[in-house]
Amino acid sequence: MAGVRPFLAADIEPVAALSWKVMHGRQGPAPAALTRYFDELFLHNPWLDDGIKSQVCEDANGRIVGFFGAVPRRMNLQGKTIRIAFGSNFIMEPGSRTAMAAMQLVRAFLKGTQDISMTDSANESSRQLLRSLGFQIVPAYSLLWFRPLRVARYAFHGAARLKKSTTLKLVNSVGKPLWSIIDMFAARGSLSPLCLNRPDTELAELDTATLLELLGKIPPRNWMLPEYNLASLDWVVNFVNSHKPYGPLCKRVVRKPDGKPLGWYIYGGSAGNVGEVLQVGAESSAIDKVLNTLFYDAFERGLIGLHGRVEPYMMQELTMKSCFFIRNGSWTLVHSDKVDLLNLFHSGAAFFSRLDGEWSLRPGNVE
Repeated sequence: MAGVRPFLAADIEPVAALSWKVMHGRQGPAPAALTRYFDELFLHNPWLDDGIKSQVCEDANGRIVGFFGAVPRRMNLQGKTIRIAFGSNFIMEPGSRTAMAAMQLVRAFLKGTQDISMTDSANESSRQLLRSLGFQIVPAYSLLWFRPLRVARYAFHGAARLKKSTTLKLVNSVGKPLWSIIDMFAARGSLSPLCLNRPDTELAELDTATLLELLGKIPPRNWMLPEYNLASLDWVVNFVNSHKPYGPLCKRVVRKPDGKPLGWYIYGGSAGNVGEVLQVGAESSAIDKVLNTLFYDAFERGLIGLHGRVEPYMMQELTMKSCFFIRNGSWTLVHSDKVDLLNLFHSGAAFFSRLDGEWSLRPGNVE
């Protein structure tokens, strides 16, 4: 029977095949890695909630032609748990009735028992649909910061992404010795606005227990904060680390020489590429030191630049560190009848990083 219904375990393979067809442009059964991704994310995440369900849309023959995933999460506001449902992996098979089916999927998702419905990975078409159904754009969490680390190679990387060109590739290949000189001068020259100074902090591997402890100590208590226990936080970190949508993870706690923690950071990326920052946390008086340590560490690991989503409380320090800002890529949108909760997001008073939403839970390379 045609219509929208809750997603079931038996739907894993047809939904994965739909994703393989629509999102990857491939025919036939989905690879095992993609099937496993849908099973792990939507049926075995640690926040499974009977009141928050993913939805599928069937045609008249019972064939699945649409999917709207729901990933429950938890945040905490001064001791009160806030239930959040993130829209994830919105997939529709092209057809004449796609718009109507898409709206039915989102409306079914909104009937869940969550306090807030969100997405932090909406593309332009999703943004338009969600706004028509009452979602609000959150500018504070839709803005990205970019920080070149090797400025010449970063510039060619950006140009190559904007325009595929054999000439650009040739110039980049021939000019590598010159780019290295420019990059080193920009990073080490005292007059360069991109100069990276050796930090006076100490670094250690950030394990899950330490991250959980820092999340409970460093962000301001009057903010809306992500709510984890050791098992759920470990699940998130392991999920991202195993699927590697942004390369291998670098997780570091930043300490003073006397051992006192100042903050932490998590980013994904490898030498020669741009890294993606998933989360940064810092005491208000140590934001500059933590960012400086992050940038220096990524440079030493061979990355050519870093991208991250703006943390509103770090805007001043990001600006002073020669980051530039752009509205590009994914949109963050929220929907709720609780105006006070919406206002916390709009005012930037939520500790809401890429690690805490749906953005980081992408499949990576499944082929």
